[in-house]
Parts: sequence; structure tokens; C-alpha cells
Amino acid sequence: MPEIKIRAAGDRDIEDIVSLWHAAGLTVPHNDPYEDILFCRASRHGAVLLGTVGGVIVASVLVGHDGHRGWIYYVAVDPDHQGQGHDASILAAGEAWLTTRGVPKAQLIIRETNTRVRAFYDAHGYAEEPRLIMSKRFIDHTGWERQYSKSRDPDEHAEGRNARLPDSPLRDGGITTTVTYLEMLARPTRPTVPAPMKPKTSLIQAANPTVGFYRFLYNTVGEPWTWMERRLMGDEALTKTITASGVEIYVLSVDGVPAGFGEINRGVKADEVELSYFGLMPDFIGIGLGWYFLNAIIDIAWANEPKRIWVHTCDLDHYRAIGVYQKAGFRVFGQALETLPDPRAAGLPLPRPPSERNTSASLTG
Repeated sequence: MPEIKIRAAGDRDIEDIVSLWHAAGLTVPHNDPYEDILFCRASRHGAVLLGTVGGVIVASVLVGHDGHRGWIYYVAVDPDHQGQGHDASILAAGEAWLTTRGVPKAQLIIRETNTRVRAFYDAHGYAEEPRLIMSKRFIDHTGWERQYSKSRDPDEHAEGRNARLPDSPLRDGGITTTVTYLEMLARPTRPTVPAPMKPKTSLIQAANPTVGFYRFLYNTVGEPWTWMERRLMGDEALTKTITASGVEIYVLSVDGVPAGFGEINRGVKADEVELSYFGLMPDFIGIGLGWYFLNAIIDIAWANEPKRIWVHTCDLDHYRAIGVYQKAGFRVFGQALETLPDPRAAGLPLPRPPSERNTSASLTG
């Protein structure tokens, strides 16, 4: 019998995990497998564990706890590898994940009609308890339909991911977005990217920006991408933020007209620089400024020789954002599913629904 090896799931495994769950018959219309994976991995209270044979994923378990009891979901074995004890191995891995964290009890839910699975858990020490399960659904996925493709083309998978989401940007009173975190651990070795000569371009630090000028920059650049954090700040709090030690704001101008801004923060952690904000104003997108601007900000960030520069973006941003950051030398180090306030509270329109957001850029780093 081939040996099964257990490991935690990574970003590159998501498509294979969903494929496994489809093959094992575990997906249902009202549960989105992609969001189940993202939500579990971002929660810090759960994990998706994989069983591999010869490097191929053949089994999975999604395990987590709610601070009181442990829960086990998506125990799956590829149909071509069933009958070899992999189901017991992956279940044991999920149980070990719980016991090493001091969780006293594991629970799971089985549909009454699934007698075969019930027998499996009976054989592994699970017992039925006289409990009534009640639920209240906050997110409706009943309209979800997805034709799953074995193709490894990332654009096709992105289209599939977009098609699975309900056509509404609002969830739980806010908007849900997938945030991607990227980092750069060494200064780029490329030559300095020259500023365009036509149109005449300049990049100057705004040493003491007024709140009004900063709001002009932030609001104009960020409105198409639903930037709202600084919009929701009062003037006093915003002044304190943009004048804090380590914060530097740079304004890109074209023929004397503000065209974009970049903000870096050297004060978050020693030897680390955050690229907090970066973007062009709508009238200056698509005329060849972005590549120069990004690399100029990166060079400025490396000026004090930090050990790390990092930035985050999300699926509300320009569809090319992740790819451009990666081209500049950043590498993905994490993702999280986050819920932001209703943007109408900041005077912004609702963004595009998830089904219309372009997430086809490579996340493999």
C-alpha cells in the first residue's frame, strides 16, 4: 500500500482541492468550496490538511475549532485511491490537529441519507448524540452553478471562480474582498527606470501635506477602487496619520498637474517598509506612467536599506495590480478574506459584484 504523507494546503493547491471535493461528491450548491477554503485558512482557527501519494493530492480534511469544540469537514479521498486506508489516515490527521491544540472534542455533521459515511465514522469511534441542530444562513449561494474544468489555464480558473459568487457586492452589511499580501526581500538589480520625457514628469515628496490636499490625492486616486479607510477618518486622526514619524508621501505630476501619489511608512517595524498606498488618477491611467512610478517608489523605499518591503492589494483594485507588483519583484506571501464597511458610508458607490471582478493575475509568486 503506498504511503500517504500529510501536509497543510498552500495557495497553489486550491484548484486541486476543489477538484478533489467535486470528484468525491462533497460540493453542494449552497456552499462555495473556494470561500470555505479561504475563510478557513484566514481564520487562524482552522486548516485544510492534505494527504499526498507520490506528490499527488489524494485526500483532504478541513478542520477547525470555535473556541469550544472542534469541527471536521470535507473528509475526502479521490475515487481512484479509495479502499487503501487513506480516509482513516486523513481523519486521524484532522484529529491530531485538534488534540495538539487542546481541543477536547471533535464534532461533525452527516446528512441522514448518507449511511455509508455514517458507518465509517461509527467504525472510528464517533457516536450519535441527541442534539437538535438549528441554523440561520446569512449568505445565499443557492444560485451557484459552476462547470469545473480540468484545464490548468489560470484565466479559465479565474472565470470559474468569478462565476461561482452571488451577484451582489454586499455581505453581512459590508463588502467581502480577497486581500493579497506581497513582499520584496532584496533590492531589485535592474537599472533605474527613467522618467518619461513626454509628457514632462516629476516626482516630489510632499513634506508637509495639508489634510485638504491629501484628501484630494487619496479620494481621486482611490475612488475607482473603493479606497475608504482614510475617507472615514476625521481631520485630526488623518493629520496624525499622515504626519507620523516614518510616513513619506510622494506626488507624481505631469506637466505640473498632480497625476498620482505613493505613500510609504518606515515606522511600522524596524528594518521594514510598507508601501501603504500607490496609484494614478483616472485621467493618467494607460499612458505609460505606472511602470516608472512604481519602480521609482520602490527605489525610494529601499533608500534606507530595509530588510523587507511589503504591500497589500485586493480584488477591488485594478485587475493588473498583482501582476504588476510581481513583475516589479514582489512575491505573494499570504491571502485573507476580509469584510469592509458599506462604502456608501464613505460617500462611495457600491463596487462591482464579485462575479465581475478580475482576479486572473497569477498568485503563485
